[in-house]
Amino acid sequence: MQSIIIQKEKIVREIQTNLQNAKAVIFYDFHNIDSESLFILRKDLKKTGGFWKVYKNTLIKRALTSKKDLEFQQANALIFCQKDEYEPLKILNKFDQENFEKSKIKGGWYEEDYVSGKILTEWAKLPSKTELLQTLCYYLQWHLRKLTYLLEEIQKKKEKQS
Repeated sequence: MQSIIIQKEKIVREIQTNLQNAKAVIFYDFHNIDSESLFILRKDLKKTGGFWKVYKNTLIKRALTSKKDLEFQQANALIFCQKDEYEPLKILNKFDQENFEKSKIKGGWYEEDYVSGKILTEWAKLPSKTELLQTLCYYLQWHLRKLTYLLEEIQKKKEKQS
């Protein structure tokens, strides 16, 4: 009996350390998904620096002592986002769109706050950070390109006149 309690305490500590080390955590309902699709999904998540763990709900609630307002109906996968907190979200949303009619993202922790599944699904539809930065750089350089073009045209006219 003691060994079971020690194992559970060890799992709770593992959950807590994973929560502390992660930039974000996503709760995902993985029921009614075949194992081959889950394997591919987990592989894709691993490429982005996220990893997938399934724990018992009671152990999750113990690990989230300050956040007891969570209510899980059935087992959920916890996806710990280590490197990028938004790329795993995009992968999950794309997977849901290809395989299901509705999102299976139940919610998550972003910047120490709980975020609902609806909001996370909306975030997943936004462009990535690199796309936003590229667009910003493009528009910042646009005026410079326009000025260069005008200066080149002026130079060509002066060369024709001389």
